[in-house]
Amino acid sequence: MPSLALPRSRQLLLALAGVLVPALAAAQSSGASVEQKKIRWSGNFTPVQVRASNVAMRTQSRIYGTISLTSTAENRDRAQVRLNFTSQSGGQSFTVQWGLLQGRCGAGSIPVMPLDIFPVIEVGADGRAQLDTELSLSLPESGEYHVNVYSGGQELSNVITCANLKH
Repeated sequence: MPSLALPRSRQLLLALAGVLVPALAAAQSSGASVEQKKIRWSGNFTPVQVRASNVAMRTQSRIYGTISLTSTAENRDRAQVRLNFTSQSGGQSFTVQWGLLQGRCGAGSIPVMPLDIFPVIEVGADGRAQLDTELSLSLPESGEYHVNVYSGGQELSNVITCANLKH
C-alpha cells in the first residue's frame, strides 16, 4: 500500500496557504489597501489690504475664490493644484504669481520653493482666474500654511489675496 504522507516542505506550504488565503480575502473584502493616503490642503481666498498707488493709501481687494492642493495617487512628491478666483479687474486682463508659504496670511515668511516654479495665473478681462495643474511639490503632512497671490512683485506689499490652508 502506497504512503499518503506528504513531504515536510509540502506540509509547511499547505499550512502557510491555509493561513494566508483567509487573511488576504479578509483584507480584500474590508477594502484594506497598501495605497498611501493622499495629503490634501484647501482654503478660501479672502480680500486683503492692497496699495492703491505709490502713495501710502490702501484699499480692500475684492478677490474671492478657492484653492486645493492634493498629493497625487502615483507619487507623493507631486501635487494636483486647483485654484480659481474672481476679482474686479476693471475690464483688463493681467497675470499674477502665487506661492505656498509657511504660517498664516500676513506672515512675512518666504515661499517653500521659488515663485518661478509656480505657474503664472492668467486673469481674464472678466476678472476670472483658473489654474488646474500638477506640480513637482511634496506637500507637508502638518503645520500652518497659506497661499499668497502676487501682482507686480514678490513682496508682502504685492499680495492681492491670500488663503489660509486647512489640512
